[in-house]
Amino acid sequence: MMRATVEKRLPTYLGLLYVVFVWGLNTVLVKIAVSHVNALAFTALRFSTMAPLALLWVRLSGARLNFERRDWLLLLASGACGFGVYQYFWVIGLAHTTAFASSLLGSSTPIFTMIYLVALRWERVRSTRWIGAGIALLGIAVFEGAFAGHATFRIGDALTMLAAMTFAGFNVISARLAPRYHPVALLAATLLIGTAMILPAGIPALFADPPTLWPPLVWEVFAFAVIFPIVLTYPVWSTGIARIGAARVALFSFLVPIVSGALSIPMLHARFQPHQLLGAAISLIGLAVATLLGHLSVTEAWAQRAGDIEH
Repeated sequence: MMRATVEKRLPTYLGLLYVVFVWGLNTVLVKIAVSHVNALAFTALRFSTMAPLALLWVRLSGARLNFERRDWLLLLASGACGFGVYQYFWVIGLAHTTAFASSLLGSSTPIFTMIYLVALRWERVRSTRWIGAGIALLGIAVFEGAFAGHATFRIGDALTMLAAMTFAGFNVISARLAPRYHPVALLAATLLIGTAMILPAGIPALFADPPTLWPPLVWEVFAFAVIFPIVLTYPVWSTGIARIGAARVALFSFLVPIVSGALSIPMLHARFQPHQLLGAAISLIGLAVATLLGHLSVTEAWAQRAGDIEH
């Protein structure tokens, strides 16, 4: 029974591993780009390019942008949490911190996802999972130098934490929307909403830092950032949420720091202090513990109860 379940979910897990690898690599590449150009200008042009690509994908996939009126507010909130507001926090934060710190702090998303799910009573989370969350937060404190006598918490770190809190909202909202809509249609709708939120600040940034002056390296990063991190990953992420639940999917994000940290050494020539490595290890262990402990969602609880009655 357990083996059959693992085999059934294996494609979903492999897809999620692909997503976190792309996101880890993207963090390093975008860090390179925003060290050369204005972060908001880069983001505005990126999303302006991705929006029509997402609409083209909708057409090719046969999906339809038909959403029930009852879900309009959820779509607006999903667009803000997954793209609009989230990108402001994430890209500006990345410009003012390291790629490794950005990924590590961003991996705290599962903690906030659990808090939101419990507060909304949409999922039940086992008490032991909070132990893992607490260990993860302790690891972040160690990483930031809280116990090394020289705390290094930067403005970029604070913005990245806000980004993690925001993206947790996307995980929770997607859990409600994903089962009812085609993942490509959901991606396009929320991306368009997010783009509309980015452009008011992004357009002036583009005038201040025109793309015609960007170096070739930035354009290479731009090509990757347009195609892979959102257009070719968010549908996979949303499908994973629909199949195995928001809390379990969110916990895959703890792998992103491992990818970005490893890649930042050869690509950014990064060097890490001992307390940073120790803190990262503690944090990731905490998240891994939380993952292994599992969870029981409200939906799964009702399904299990119904199955028990039926049999």
